Amino acid sequence: MTAPQRAMRAAPVLDAAGVTLAELRAELRRPDLPWNVNKARAYGVNVGTWLQAMELVDLQTDVSLGEFLEGLHRAESAVALLGAGYQPGRGPAGKLTWQRG
Repeated sequence: MTAPQRAMRAAPVLDAAGVTLAELRAELRRPDLPWNVNKARAYGVNVGTWLQAMELVDLQTDVSLGEFLEGLHRAESAVALLGAGYQPGRGPAGKLTWQRG
């Protein structure tokens, strides 16, 4: 599914819940949020590592819903790498890089 398709499917859910994207981003910072706890558990890491993965992919910036959802997918890739012992870094252009730790 493409980012615009995901956004088209997710927008009505946010509307029905009465939640803005900004509010959702703010809530996702909470370590006690059950969704965060469950994501961490699913990847076999602690909640702090899951939150680190979301920060690494810059999930908290003000972007469109489609870009936000794409960021969640990138966070899932990042948390898998963190859990496998890889260390994040940034290249000269600011791009996220990984090295085996």
